[in-house]
Amino acid sequence: MQKVSIAIIGILLLVILCPVAHAQREVAGPPAAGQEGTVKVKEDVRLPVQKEEWQFFFAPYIWIPGINAQATINGHTSNINLGWWDTASDLFSSTIGVMGRFEAWKGRWGFLLDGYFTYLGGNVSDSAGKQFFLGRLPTPRTLVLSGDLKYIVRAGNLDFGGRYLVGTVPLSAEKPLPIMSFEILGGGRFNSYNQYLRLGVSSSFTGPLVDLTRGQSFASTFNRQYVEPFLGFRLSFWLTQKAVITFKGDVGGFGFAADSNLDSNLELNFGYRVHPSIYAYIGYRAHYDQFHQSELSFSGWLNGPVLGVMFAL
Repeated sequence: MQKVSIAIIGILLLVILCPVAHAQREVAGPPAAGQEGTVKVKEDVRLPVQKEEWQFFFAPYIWIPGINAQATINGHTSNINLGWWDTASDLFSSTIGVMGRFEAWKGRWGFLLDGYFTYLGGNVSDSAGKQFFLGRLPTPRTLVLSGDLKYIVRAGNLDFGGRYLVGTVPLSAEKPLPIMSFEILGGGRFNSYNQYLRLGVSSSFTGPLVDLTRGQSFASTFNRQYVEPFLGFRLSFWLTQKAVITFKGDVGGFGFAADSNLDSNLELNFGYRVHPSIYAYIGYRAHYDQFHQSELSFSGWLNGPVLGVMFAL
């Protein structure tokens, strides 16, 4: 009877322990040569959109925008066209920017912060002179006109809101990848713009028995801060475990937030996982803005390349 009891206990242990051992082998895989008994944890190959636990992402980036815009001041319209390649030459000299994005996900839900602050400042000066004779005097007179423009522009933007994963769709019937994911984005957007201009104009008239100098300066300041709602989406194509293409778009203001404001963001990026927790990405971003005030109307695009790194924390 004792032998039968021992046999039954042994069978029960085999029934219980065999599935556990098999599951451990699936997770750990076969032991490496020369390392018998060492347990190796299998790498998590799930995509970020397939995980249910908390995930945190931090992505510093740099955006180099050019501008194509039209401004009307007191009935006078001017066009502004500046390529991003011209802006790039002024980086870290007259142009300084701080940009980054933070997101936290848990399953389908999450929240995000995405913002930038840019500073653009400098001086532009020029002068022109001409010599001429008065009457029959042999010594010429000289007239010099000079101008000096100092400009400072501070612009900032901060998106804060939520994210919801609508779902994922496989793009291949035979393979788990590639897949497409679709997310809805929405929340509030804080915009800030400050501009300072100072123009100095001077003239000098010199010659025999004459030395006249006149000068005058003009300064103007423009400030604009407001909060508006925004609504958008993000469409991602997960090509492989390492490569992803993302397209994001949103619209803010909707014409009623402030000064009949309407703005929009469009961004296309290609990202590649260079480390289990690091993605490097490159893309192109375009921002549209339009508003109307009593004496000022503005509409135009800021657009240029984006370079960034995303850390999965």
